[in-house]
Amino acid sequence: MIWLYAVCEEPERPLPPVPGLGGAPVEGIADGPLLAVASRHDGVPDDPATDALWTHERVVETIQTERAVLPMRFGTRRPEAGSVREALAQRRGELLAGLDRVRGRVELAVRAIEPPDRAPDGRAYLARRRKAAAMHDRLSVLAVAACRRPERAADELLRGSYLVERPALETFNAAVEALQREHPEASLVCTGPWPAYSFVEPLE
Repeated sequence: MIWLYAVCEEPERPLPPVPGLGGAPVEGIADGPLLAVASRHDGVPDDPATDALWTHERVVETIQTERAVLPMRFGTRRPEAGSVREALAQRRGELLAGLDRVRGRVELAVRAIEPPDRAPDGRAYLARRRKAAAMHDRLSVLAVAACRRPERAADELLRGSYLVERPALETFNAAVEALQREHPEASLVCTGPWPAYSFVEPLE
């Protein structure tokens, strides 16, 4: 079984020596200009869930330090190397365009938390929605691409992901800090930079 971490470019360059799940060696499976970063296993690795997630993330982030990378969703796998090459060949144009889109860019995630009124009415609900939209719009103009995720709890005002040019990271973080000062009733948390998971189609 082939566990996939990412798709990147420059297959002629050796990968950095980072261990994969279960300590398995990470290797590249190439097709033309594309390289799938993978490790081989007899079955699904039995690492504890949290450890496996962080190992997957560490591999992706290590590759990202030296070349553009399309991170694969955790758990993406193929039965054998030939099927990986087939997938790379079938989606070559799309994957190359994706690498162009994320080159030199990273993902930042922003959450805004604000407990709702204990007895909210329609007006209060609409005010919260407008505030969240305004926050998202302020941050979106500083990003190459942006997306909002559904809120997961009643006190979650905003859950957004932003694809940001590396030179603009300081400006983006300053904008988050400015929003926090303008909205002391809310709590804003910005995490990253991360690989661009929210802006990449998985290699199914």
